Amino acid sequence: MQQNEDKRGPGLRFPPPFLIIATIGPGYLIDQVKPMPILDSDFIWLSGTALIVAALLLALVALFHFLELKTHVEPWHPTTTIIKHGVYRFSRNPIYLAFCIASAGAGLVLNSWWMLMAVPALVLMLQQLVIKREEAYLEVKFGEVYLDYKRQVRRWF
Repeated sequence: MQQNEDKRGPGLRFPPPFLIIATIGPGYLIDQVKPMPILDSDFIWLSGTALIVAALLLALVALFHFLELKTHVEPWHPTTTIIKHGVYRFSRNPIYLAFCIASAGAGLVLNSWWMLMAVPALVLMLQQLVIKREEAYLEVKFGEVYLDYKRQVRRWF
């Protein structure tokens, strides 16, 4: 794929954060009707808060790498480079990983099994609707450079 031909990026149809709303939102709504608490403990709230803070920090560090290399973080814009340093040495998708960690943290903060049970659906939807499309795009655009990176670094962690 020629650099000047790449105007759309991987061609995602929606912003990936919408998947959080599509999966965790129903868990929250079900919990409002039929609560299913995890534990009656402040430890749950503290654990969830720690996960949310960790996820936010992970996402911010990953975002910094995009800004540092002057490439688009929005997956509906073209990518200009493969980020291989920092948190991208450990995960090819640290921002999506942060989405999942924060969603699990929210389930703990709100003490809801329903919300926690929605996290695997979020992982699956991110993988099927977003990551597969992004990976196919990056394979075509960057070829062996991306395939080599893919062999060296796990998708999630």
